[in-house]
Amino acid sequence: MPRPSSYPVHPRQLVLSVLRTRRVPMTAYELLAVLKPQGIKAPPVIYRALDALMKEGAIHKIKELGAFVACDCTQGHHHALSVITVCQECHAVVELHDHGVMHQLESLRDQGIRLSPRAVIELPVTCDACAA
Repeated sequence: MPRPSSYPVHPRQLVLSVLRTRRVPMTAYELLAVLKPQGIKAPPVIYRALDALMKEGAIHKIKELGAFVACDCTQGHHHALSVITVCQECHAVVELHDHGVMHQLESLRDQGIRLSPRAVIELPVTCDACAA
């Protein structure tokens, strides 16, 4: 197995590119299947890339689905909180950018409640398409 430094493109960049292009939640094994033609053949390479991207805030883990999505925030990755809706029917994921909601949640610290760094709050919903 090649070392990450021997890949023509760093696995982190490849994983992020796939998640941004596909725009749907993907598991590590789905990413591995897509990236095998680029020479990534081992799950640990994918998991290391995912861990690094989560620490950077470039992607979010959707625990409900056991999958990952690219952060679609256009204002950089300096936010400490992400709110994501997950449709319970079709598993569509939408990242919310309502700053009023974010500020309200961040104000929990005034009540002595501290959110984890880079917290991701998942809201189970039914999307309009599935509700119709």
